[in-house]
Amino acid sequence: MTTGTGRAAFRKMTRDDFDARLGRMNADQSRGAGSKARRNADREHPFLYLLAGFGSAYLVMTVARNREAIEASLRQGSLPAQYGDWVLGGTAALLAVSAVMLGLHVFRLVLRRGTDRRNSGGLLAGVIAAGALIHTPPSVVDAAYGMLDGNSRDLIVAATSSVQDNFPGIDFSTAAFTSSNGR
Repeated sequence: MTTGTGRAAFRKMTRDDFDARLGRMNADQSRGAGSKARRNADREHPFLYLLAGFGSAYLVMTVARNREAIEASLRQGSLPAQYGDWVLGGTAALLAVSAVMLGLHVFRLVLRRGTDRRNSGGLLAGVIAAGALIHTPPSVVDAAYGMLDGNSRDLIVAATSSVQDNFPGIDFSTAAFTSSNGR
């Protein structure tokens, strides 16, 4: 602003002036649209969270169920004995942190709304799927393969022959179904 004498006149900027300027510079973060813009910025990815929950829970549950195998591997390896305690302590810390984070996602599912709730729901669904897969007895898996109809079996045979054509050095006829917990 200038006055009639050619000198600039300054006036104090009010909150409305500041909000208007901020709205011109960054409309997403302006005062009127702040909460709506934040909600739009937080994207829903329940399938991605489902995969992350499944992968992390499968890893954690497998480690938790195979402590004896980890200890035996540490004894057979070239790692000095004093570091074996550090590895087992780190594993215990991994399990504890995972349990706390799982609890936080349960609270987030119960107490929050919108995107946070849906993302945590996807993560917890992945955890439940990993738990169901790990705790499924091998006899149930074998029974499920036995219940396949002729078309499904033909599809599996065709897929197997396609894989054998692409990987000729691998013998799939000796493949056996096992569970991750060694049973």
